[in-house]
Amino acid sequence: MTVTQPAGANRAAQVVLRPARVSDMFLLMDLADQVGYCLNPEWIRTRLRAEPATEAHVVATLQDIPVGAAHVYLSPRQPPGGAVRASVTALAVDEDHRDERIGSRLLTRCEELARQMGAHTLEIVIPTRRHENLQGFWHRHGYARDGSSPFVKVLGARP
Repeated sequence: MTVTQPAGANRAAQVVLRPARVSDMFLLMDLADQVGYCLNPEWIRTRLRAEPATEAHVVATLQDIPVGAAHVYLSPRQPPGGAVRASVTALAVDEDHRDERIGSRLLTRCEELARQMGAHTLEIVIPTRRHENLQGFWHRHGYARDGSSPFVKVLGARP
């Protein structure tokens, strides 16, 4: 799904982040399919109606066309006596818009949402087969491996 831009336009600056809508469902399914997820439409509908205090879906758009999406939620696997943990279970950018910093913007927004939910750490819980290609991305954004998740970041105070 290509969005045409004027020559020399900075697409990352034109990206608008917003909450996902039910009307985005089929484009979200397409994004998920591009990165190896197979999502059920009913699952998406249910997730999009979840309590925003504990779960959020964010969409990156260019000219109101979704070109990326992410999902963050308070993890049900809270460590005993530990800091509140949130999880990113999906982060996908349309193949025609990769390497435009859209994934970085989505991840930053997920971190902000996790803080708003009261989380002190954010873990990346994306299927293992995808981590091999994304290790550099996670490391550049301050994520490191720990014993419980492939990649985790301690969230500081709000910037």
